[in-house]
Amino acid sequence: MNKLANCCAKAYGLMDKHDIRQLYQFVKSLDEEFQEYRWPELLPCYAQARFENNDKLVEFLAQAVNALKLGKALALHTHYRRVLAAACLSACINDSVDYWRSKQLRQALWLEALKPLRFDSHDIAFYRHWVALISRVQQQRVAPEVEFAPQLNSIFRYKFWPLMKQSAGFCRYFTGQRFKHTKKSRSALLMDYQKGQFLLAFPHKLHTPFYVSAEQLKQWQPTNEPTDSDILESLVKHRDFLLEARPSTLQTPKALLTAINRYANASGSLNAVIQQIRKVPYLSESMHQSVIENERINNDEAAKMDIKQAYLWLGAKRASIILATAFLQHQFSLNSIPLHKALTQRINLLCRLLEKLSESSGIRLPTPAPLLALLSGANLFRHPELLKSSKWPKVSVIEHFYCSSWVGSALDPADFRRSRQLVARWQLPEKTHLLLDPEQTTDKKLTALFYVAHFLAVKVYHPQAELSDSAQKLLDSCYEALGATPTSAQKVKQIAAFESHCHSPL
Repeated sequence: MNKLANCCAKAYGLMDKHDIRQLYQFVKSLDEEFQEYRWPELLPCYAQARFENNDKLVEFLAQAVNALKLGKALALHTHYRRVLAAACLSACINDSVDYWRSKQLRQALWLEALKPLRFDSHDIAFYRHWVALISRVQQQRVAPEVEFAPQLNSIFRYKFWPLMKQSAGFCRYFTGQRFKHTKKSRSALLMDYQKGQFLLAFPHKLHTPFYVSAEQLKQWQPTNEPTDSDILESLVKHRDFLLEARPSTLQTPKALLTAINRYANASGSLNAVIQQIRKVPYLSESMHQSVIENERINNDEAAKMDIKQAYLWLGAKRASIILATAFLQHQFSLNSIPLHKALTQRINLLCRLLEKLSESSGIRLPTPAPLLALLSGANLFRHPELLKSSKWPKVSVIEHFYCSSWVGSALDPADFRRSRQLVARWQLPEKTHLLLDPEQTTDKKLTALFYVAHFLAVKVYHPQAELSDSAQKLLDSCYEALGATPTSAQKVKQIAAFESHCHSPL
């Protein structure tokens, strides 16, 4: 049995079994195929051809495909993307939360997706409704503006308008859809859709596809005649359905780090560093922006600088800090977890707390506060509690003063491995490395500042949380090292919370 037929058969069985584990496993296997191939996009069209008058199966497969594609477009974390797709499929079968609870569904994020829309609904609930809209447009071949209008004009329009803009790359037709020319007796298949251009191919010339614009597509009309399943099967291994292996934007830029290290050790050239920076637009932009924003140089002079001049003007150490900050900010913006906004708010709050405490105590931070806060919170972007939850975990007891205390986790030095790796790779100061290692605390005052900032960040969101006996003693010694009091720390907390807008609904 070929891949398309096998996948349709599994989907057909799932629609009767209502098994949450098998639903998720189906989505997982489909998502894994999507890492290398585009053939799953053919599933809805294949189901139309092989299973006549089975609109439910077509809808089921369309929602699976569209949910995974939307997840990629929104840069959702792998688990988040798969839960979204699984929730869409379960809603196709039965959209009652109580029904799926009776089927032993306990995954909080999945359950949130199935709940009716409210103003405080989790993002995944809006994503699910949007996937259903896109799928209906494709299946019923209605104009998107007609199908989308009710939601775009509803009380939830503030959520759906951004989704419409982010879904600009979605096609209103199924991949594999057959079109007929309005004037000539010829038909073609839809192979792909990119940036407003439709890729069509004649059934007998699949290896020579051609692009037509939205205007030119008016000469081609979608037909109700199903695409021959044999043709669709032949497309599974077609070159246009193979995805090129692209380097992950979330991976550390090893070539750049190697060039920076060689230049720092006088074993490499500056040109090699500049060449690598130029390959990554957002890194180049961060260098230019840092020079322009510096008060020590005229804006006109700064604007005229190229990357090499900017790097030399900043100096290797400052340039590394700027590049590391830009990389981490970009990395975390591209890998959205269910509680991404909440975590980002906490990191922004931590940044302001570090800055305010540094100003009030006169203690200099080893790296700028924005980078130090990102490094401290880096491990939470992969924390299991934040990958599977729809609400931030409650914290009742504070046992230590690192970012993992924000989710109520015990102190485990292994949790900081990623942060320390980033510090080493970007050649950041040794004091930064020591701050992020619970087993090495040498600078008493700097460590005290770091701990107090993390404690205050927890108290903003969990004011009722209590300190363990050991944590209380440690906090008292930190206040003493800083020459601070609980009252002065409270003032710093209030100012930082106000300036970082950590509770802003926007």
